[in-house]
Amino acid sequence: MAQLRHDYTEFVKRDVEVVVAGPEDARAFADYWRKESLPFVGLPDPTHSVLKLYGQEVKLFKLGRMPAQVLIDKAGVARFVHYGHDMKDIPENEEILALADAVNASADTPARSDVGDAPARTDD
Repeated sequence: MAQLRHDYTEFVKRDVEVVVAGPEDARAFADYWRKESLPFVGLPDPTHSVLKLYGQEVKLFKLGRMPAQVLIDKAGVARFVHYGHDMKDIPENEEILALADAVNASADTPARSDVGDAPARTDD
């Protein structure tokens, strides 16, 4: 989350809302957000409903949720998805910001039938 905080103003400039979902309950989430003064949205997900909705993995031997980054456009379409293999497997902010620029640019141009959604990142 430190990298998200570091470039948060760049996300705001691109009209991107950062939302971090985690397994803690609402009180624990609120306490952590307050303690760390995080500028973006924290979404407690103790029942794993968001996790299940987006297909995020849980690996017990790695102590919980694997990282997942999803870029969703204003129409609610997932335009980029990355599922990490461990907590170090997270795209750099520059990659996400470039994808946000591309999504925003495509939203400013008329839709064409030959243009598909941005591909999912696969490093396998």
